[in-house]
Amino acid sequence: MKLNKIIILGSLAVLFSSNAFATETKIMVRAKAVDAKYIGTSVGGVRVIIEDAETGEILDQGWINGDTGSTEAIINEPIARGQVMTDEKTAGYLATLDISSPRLVRIKAIGPYGFRQSLQDASVTSWIIPGKDILGDGITLNMPGFIVDAWTQVLVGGKVDIYTKATLLCGCPIFQDGPWDPDNYEATAIIMKNESKIDEVTLDFTGPVSLFSGNITITEPGHYKAIVYLFDKDTGNVGVDRTMFEITADK
Repeated sequence: MKLNKIIILGSLAVLFSSNAFATETKIMVRAKAVDAKYIGTSVGGVRVIIEDAETGEILDQGWINGDTGSTEAIINEPIARGQVMTDEKTAGYLATLDISSPRLVRIKAIGPYGFRQSLQDASVTSWIIPGKDILGDGITLNMPGFIVDAWTQVLVGGKVDIYTKATLLCGCPIFQDGPWDPDNYEATAIIMKNESKIDEVTLDFTGPVSLFSGNITITEPGHYKAIVYLFDKDTGNVGVDRTMFEITADK
């Protein structure tokens, strides 16, 4: 019994000693859309999880919120080495880690949560040193993709209008002669029935901002699915959404 008490007291002493030496360390975490700006509040935010890369222990978690940053600084101007891209309004999550020794951590970002069909996740590992804050632009995770939000309208005679509103993952708009020009992207709807492809429809930019559309006529009754995608061959960015529609005998 006496030995057990000694073991317990010893364990508590080690625990309290470890906590006593823990140092609060700040890490700024940001998520940036490939070929675009920072991902934040306007598209539902990005969830951040910071864990010990070896043990999986969660050290902190929270949400990236804020605005997308300066288009001029991020997109239009050449970026110089060491240039700070962000300010106090730019989307980010300031994590706080209580650590007593250097830790190899894994930082995960999942989002944008306002558009579940377009969720992406990215992760990176980094050593964190107690008391050595990483601020400013911080640790930035690049996230590829587009937000694609598709829908259909079935008209008389089996004509199906297909629409999609598409943006960069940060919510940055697509418009003629803008930083993200629609002529740079391929928008297509793959028409499926019973999990078999029956046709493809090119969606043209109909604007004025971020809207693409096309149509097809289908006379055979049944349930159909349109898989709509946006593709940028230069960056490899891809976004996909699915929408269902029905053709009835009297359409």
